[in-house]
Amino acid sequence: MNNLIAKAKEILDAGRFPECIAYCSDLLRISPNEPNVLFLKAIAASQIGDADMANRAFLAAVNFAPHRVDFLSTYGRFLRETDRAGESVPYLERAVKLAPRVPATLHSLALSQLRSGEFADAGKSADRLLMLSPESHAAWEIAAAAAQRQGKVTEAIELIKNGLTRFPKNARLHYSMAQLLRENCEFSEAARSYSLAEKHGYNSADLYRNRAEALLEGGSSDEALTCAKTGAARYPSDIALQRFAARLHHETGAKGDPVADLIAAARAARHNSILWQTAAELLNRLNRQSETHELLAECKRLGCPETPALAVLEAMDKVWCGQSLEATRCFETLIEKYPSDLEAKTNFVMHLLKAGDAERAESVCQQILAVNPIDQLALAYRGVALRLLKEEEEESWLLDYDRMVISVDVPVPDQFKDRETFFGEVREVLENIHRVTEQPIDQSLRGGTQTNGFLFRLKHPLIGLLEQQIRLAVVSAFDRFHADHDHPFLGKMRADTGPDDLRFTGAWSVRLQSQGFHSNHVHPEGWLSAVLYIALPEEVRDDSDESGFIQFGCPLDELGIELSPRRVVRPQVGTLVLFPSYMWHGTIPFTSDQPRITVACDILSPP
Repeated sequence: MNNLIAKAKEILDAGRFPECIAYCSDLLRISPNEPNVLFLKAIAASQIGDADMANRAFLAAVNFAPHRVDFLSTYGRFLRETDRAGESVPYLERAVKLAPRVPATLHSLALSQLRSGEFADAGKSADRLLMLSPESHAAWEIAAAAAQRQGKVTEAIELIKNGLTRFPKNARLHYSMAQLLRENCEFSEAARSYSLAEKHGYNSADLYRNRAEALLEGGSSDEALTCAKTGAARYPSDIALQRFAARLHHETGAKGDPVADLIAAARAARHNSILWQTAAELLNRLNRQSETHELLAECKRLGCPETPALAVLEAMDKVWCGQSLEATRCFETLIEKYPSDLEAKTNFVMHLLKAGDAERAESVCQQILAVNPIDQLALAYRGVALRLLKEEEEESWLLDYDRMVISVDVPVPDQFKDRETFFGEVREVLENIHRVTEQPIDQSLRGGTQTNGFLFRLKHPLIGLLEQQIRLAVVSAFDRFHADHDHPFLGKMRADTGPDDLRFTGAWSVRLQSQGFHSNHVHPEGWLSAVLYIALPEEVRDDSDESGFIQFGCPLDELGIELSPRRVVRPQVGTLVLFPSYMWHGTIPFTSDQPRITVACDILSPP
């Protein structure tokens, strides 16, 4: 049998995987419980992508040879690489117990523990790995990752520093340092570490995007744009980097067309549907629908394969071209072809409302909500349809503007003498972190700027204090929302929710200039949305008219539906306005030399 096993291994080592599987299967008919043959068959099966066969063979091998460290560690690695990290941990723990001084096995265990969310255990494994193998750069990297996942960013930074004293030219350690420094909001230092990582050989699209974001956050917007453009040229098929480069080009007011490089990348990779899709989406965002029409025609002419997203864009293109009946037929075909694609149905609803078919729009919304009862866009569009159908009772149940839009004062921290002092100092901090000069390319904002990234991650003490006070204000308002367990918004209210229980999906600041406003929109990623007024022009504080006020109930402008607001709320400095994320809202333009500064956030429903 030993000679036969040696032959099986020879076939495996030669890369003849199907032949190896067949040969091992023949051997197992002779000796069904031979672990070495099962192991070789498992490896061969994994190489051809037959995960089920590989798993059965691996499992049999480790059961028949429970003390084989190589079997346990290889099976553990296989499970982790097939997205079953949690299942891999017990096998790797057994391997480590049998061979406690093998660094590769400890490293594999720590990786599986990290990936399965067992961060404290991963930290312990990483500590053992460092004691066993301090001269391994991977040991320092994984120890830092374990600390970082436990929220110990400072400790993680120190670990990487120690690693870099031993391996000053290790590119991965420099990249890990950059990531940690950026997470710690040390943006200029992070940008330098990204440069060192690149200098020592680390190259990826993420490096350019992350370095560009660090440069932007550090106040070097021009350098950030150069970095993003360089990366997009080097990695033209990376969508996240292409989108960020286009966005930054637009927001910094750089010369030229922000979408030009993306379109060139799509033409160069003519079968990459997501490049064409992203370019078309950005053109639409810039209100360049005629160019979108030409781009989609070119995409099809060059033979790019159809995807649901491209098909939706083509159907919407017919809407913008005024071909309503053709658009309806396109959507019907699309939904029949891709019945589970909720984005297609959502866009179909938008078209139906624009075409005046509110009844069918409401029906399609119900189809979406049957799959996802808290789909914020479907709830928003259903509210419009109900209003057009004059279903007043149902609309009022879904959107009670008097009882679901609540204003609450944000409490002033004890160390500040009054509201004016606190929000005045917050304003100064926010003014300094608006790094760009133009409105975002993909948001509702018109005539202003928006901060980059999650606002509350910033380490400035006033930002932390502001988050704390917002949390207190939000929770204080919960008992003012009336309970309704069957309601998509009110049914998620929890009276026992504490400030620390709130889970933000986003937080940002907006600085509107004269004639600036938010077009009517909703927040698809939220459940509860909030806007806090930090600074208001005198013209907005003067309530002689509604300039600069927030309005609720007017749908997306692109629908072309003239509906008056259901409620208009006057902003006041220090007041937080709360409302369901699916409720249409926008800002009435104002004229002033002074900016209108807000902080907005989205919150997930309590678990």
